[in-house]
Amino acid sequence: MMRRRSSQGFTLIEIVIVIVLIGSMMAGMTTLFVSNIEKSHRPFLRQRALAVADAFMDEIQYKRWNENSPIGGGCVKTASSCASGPAAAAIGDDGESRQDYDDIDDFNVINNQSPPQDSSGNNMPGYSGYSVTVTVSQPSADWNGVPAADVRLITVSVTSSINETITLTAYRLNI
Repeated sequence: MMRRRSSQGFTLIEIVIVIVLIGSMMAGMTTLFVSNIEKSHRPFLRQRALAVADAFMDEIQYKRWNENSPIGGGCVKTASSCASGPAAAAIGDDGESRQDYDDIDDFNVINNQSPPQDSSGNNMPGYSGYSVTVTVSQPSADWNGVPAADVRLITVSVTSSINETITLTAYRLNI
């Protein structure tokens, strides 16, 4: 008479199949985690670029509108405004070093400055790989009823170390 054998445990083939399945699932999960980890620093770097752009924009906004503006503000005579007062200087390089910038158009010479510099002209620590470009321009047409000669469009662009660009734009008026 034949004895019946009770089956206990796993066969070698079952064990190999389970190992292959678990291994492929682990590989897929690892790939998913690694791709998310690689991208996890992007918001931090984007926030740092925004902080640099904001710092530059704040500094520019606190400067005089024009080389001939009185300290503390006030209207500068252009072709279309201010019956009295000093004439407006043209937008451009006044030949000043970074720490001597005293009006908004002085910043128009900052082009792909890398690393960014603080108001004293020193490189900002921890920002290697970042670059800053500032443009100050006069619109070609009047802006909301203000003559174009009395308007400056300020654009600050900061490119982060992962090549993402943050751009801030503001208008400054001579009124």
